Amino acid sequence: MDPTIALTTTFVAALADLGLRHAIVSPGSRNTPLSLAFVAEPRVATHVIHDERSAAFVALGTGAESGLPAAVVTTSGTAAAHLLPAIVEARHGRVPLLALTADRPPELRGAGAPQTVDQLGLFGDNVRLFHEMGIPDAATARTAASVALRVWDAAMDPPGGPVHVNFPFREPLALPTEPAPSPGVRYAAGYRLPEPESVDRLAAALSGRKAIVVVGGRTRPGFAAAAAMVAADARIPILADIQSRFGSPATIAFPDLVVSRGIPRSLMPDVVLRVGGLPTAKALWRWLETAGVPQVFLDDGAWREPLATARMAVRGDPAATLIHLVGRLAPAPDGWLERWIATDREVAERIDHALASEPFPNEPMIARTVMASLPPEAVLYVGSSMPVRDADTFGGVPRPDVTVLANRGANGIDGLISSAAGAAISSERPVVVLAGDLSVLHDATALGILARGGLPVTIVAVDNDGGGIFHFLPQARALDAERFERLFGTPHGTDLTAVAGAFGVPARTVTERDELGDLVGTPSAGPRLIRIPTDRTTNAAVHARLREGAG
Repeated sequence: MDPTIALTTTFVAALADLGLRHAIVSPGSRNTPLSLAFVAEPRVATHVIHDERSAAFVALGTGAESGLPAAVVTTSGTAAAHLLPAIVEARHGRVPLLALTADRPPELRGAGAPQTVDQLGLFGDNVRLFHEMGIPDAATARTAASVALRVWDAAMDPPGGPVHVNFPFREPLALPTEPAPSPGVRYAAGYRLPEPESVDRLAAALSGRKAIVVVGGRTRPGFAAAAAMVAADARIPILADIQSRFGSPATIAFPDLVVSRGIPRSLMPDVVLRVGGLPTAKALWRWLETAGVPQVFLDDGAWREPLATARMAVRGDPAATLIHLVGRLAPAPDGWLERWIATDREVAERIDHALASEPFPNEPMIARTVMASLPPEAVLYVGSSMPVRDADTFGGVPRPDVTVLANRGANGIDGLISSAAGAAISSERPVVVLAGDLSVLHDATALGILARGGLPVTIVAVDNDGGGIFHFLPQARALDAERFERLFGTPHGTDLTAVAGAFGVPARTVTERDELGDLVGTPSAGPRLIRIPTDRTTNAAVHARLREGAG
């Protein structure tokens, strides 16, 4: 057998053995052997996407929804370089992803050959592993299944992330047409557990004390159940990000607003257990930064503690670690959890009243309406900047059948629509996107992906004609109106419904809350865009009034 065909088909068959189900291929010549190997493998669905940047974010969204890596396949040159934004997000967001780039052979590198750049270590330390496959021959073909296992392990090993495999191919390019036999490669996922002595120290730090649990980012399946059991045992409240917030008697539905009021002495904890990364709510992490309360940091890998306030660190999978605390913690002093829950309910009543007094459309109520109206088993993909903050602050507790995702590793607005497309491809569930107008425009070509695939993605686009979040920053007060608008407000004047229509996505403008709720709550067979106009110049004032009303 041709060594290129043996290499590529064996590598792809091994990935399919390991659980790969989606390959996102961008057209190109040099990646022909890889692309055809994926097409030939019946266990892997191959999706063709022209824009490499968008293709990588589709792979990211697939991994974020499923927990399993998808492969993104490109030709050589700048095509490979376009993967970087999604790889950065995957690295910091801990999303497994396989970047497979075709390359020129070594003799053409650095010699002025067309479409040839230095792809060795192209993504630096943004990938968990880089592997140069080598020119296809009998030796590289023989090791292909082992390399597949190695890269899968690197992508999946907690905390998870992207890997990069570079494939140098010589011409003439071989054309695989049949799948390779299954190499029989298997992978058993495992999670880190702290040493028993560390679990003992953690139990001693929490047992019988006025503790709270603060959860940042998205947690793995199983965390909610483990945290709920620990909270029930120890009678301690859980303040979690919108991505990891879950319903339980100990869940605080509005942690941002509760903390924004100022923590009274009756709610001041003895110790804080921090799980995962930094919370979205600025008021919460600012309080953690200045409270002077002992803090314990629990995470399964890397170091996500920019506040520099933790005085004890426990390295282990949060869910598995918390399970080992069940039944070991004495409850907090009488009334501790009850005081937190009573405060949360008071805030809930106040914010409901304050929201009802604001004219619609306003951005906090848009987020509340979207979250309340999601169809059964939906995936909500929330954009960075204001949408995720509004969902986190005003959204309450998501339903247990709803999955909330956000690209909050690097917190960028790029690739949102593409990521949602990946989630739809992976799950075949209805996907709703809560996006700002700039996020939609930044990833506008992904609208074509939705249209061509007929993906059931509803985009709720909050259109305030520019960068609304900057009105909350010091620049808005320090600069005159002309300079602020030019550099930060950045009005675009673009008709989002026309943009969506140009890519074949039906679009409409909505200004009534009931209409928005009805549209979001009705699953769509294909993509659509719902534009809601708002005024960013008054949005900051609306937020200020709501926070005052909640206090």
